[in-house]
Amino acid sequence: MGCSSINCNVVLTEAQGEFKSPCYPQKYPNAQTCKWTLQAPAGFIIQLSFSDFELEEAQDCMYDWVMVNTGNTESKFCGLTASGLTLNSTRNVMEISFVSDFSIQKKGFMVSFQHVAVALRNQKVKIPNVNGQVAEVANSVSIPALSELTICFEVERVGFNQKEWLFTYYDTNNNVALSFGYNQTGMQMVIDGVICPVESIISAANFTSSMKPFCVLWTSSNGRVAVYFNGNYLGKTCSPSSGHNVTAGGVFRLGGVQSFKGNMYNLRLWNRAMTVQELNTMTCDMVGNIIDWDNSQWTISSSLAQTDNTLSCICYPHCTHLTAAAPTSGLFSCWKVNLHPRSPGFLPGLYLNSPDQLPCACWRNHPHSMMLPPPCFTLGIICSGESAVLVFCYI
Repeated sequence: MGCSSINCNVVLTEAQGEFKSPCYPQKYPNAQTCKWTLQAPAGFIIQLSFSDFELEEAQDCMYDWVMVNTGNTESKFCGLTASGLTLNSTRNVMEISFVSDFSIQKKGFMVSFQHVAVALRNQKVKIPNVNGQVAEVANSVSIPALSELTICFEVERVGFNQKEWLFTYYDTNNNVALSFGYNQTGMQMVIDGVICPVESIISAANFTSSMKPFCVLWTSSNGRVAVYFNGNYLGKTCSPSSGHNVTAGGVFRLGGVQSFKGNMYNLRLWNRAMTVQELNTMTCDMVGNIIDWDNSQWTISSSLAQTDNTLSCICYPHCTHLTAAAPTSGLFSCWKVNLHPRSPGFLPGLYLNSPDQLPCACWRNHPHSMMLPPPCFTLGIICSGESAVLVFCYI
């Protein structure tokens, strides 16, 4: 029997490790079928690296092959094509399958893997239906009573429901204290049990298959409800909501009894109704003072979160912003590092170029800047088309 009898259909949950084809580095057996399922905790993806790879070469890998399922794509490899390759999952599960036919054996492959923490800003979340999956604000977040509010989010549609709620806030008695969505008669905003029709300022057709930002606002003192999208501010008065409050201490969830069919991203809540000027100048990384799109503030079923390199506010590698302690002027020695975030299985790869001299002012106020340990004092990201440039600087 020998090495060919080793079980190669396994689930691996370790934070890091390695596995190999049967009999590696000797030739793998004929008629072999293997499947490794890698699982990481919620908030992590899996990074997979082929340190060695040699299978039978054939057109379309029709004889011996390895298939890697990263979560939203499947990639097939044979010959020497995967040697040295690193791939990242888009969710917290990755599957690697290996099949050999009845002839021609090679030495196979060696694979290492590790779990990589992913900021929520680098993930979109499928809006759950009531099926045991959860996407809600964590219990550690205290939501106060609200007499006015701004909620901003990005959303993309993947289908249609007759009724579709984007988010719902339930009070301590499990009554709907705040929600926003479509209820057959048109778009509605529900505030403290008061139904405010908003079809005249926004319709379900405004939510498309493209990820787009929206803001909804409400003020108790005058009952004004407003929406902001595509650079336009549209409002109306919902008089019955005047004088009401959204009660404190409830549970904020994506979706509702019948949920919007799509993905949500970067939802943030403020306890004030922003001005048009504030909305016009808002950046995607402006922190919500009540709810922010951050791992620490959300409880999300792992199957709902998915990395996506097209999201508007990706931060790499961490979401930590530049502080006032950084130098504010002068010339410093810098490295420019090209990133290719649209490569398969994004996390960005690093490709080091020659050192360069850049003025600190070029990047010090960029919204994705962050502090680094000494002697490096900061880092900036400059986006350009399909790629980006990291700038590491030191005194």
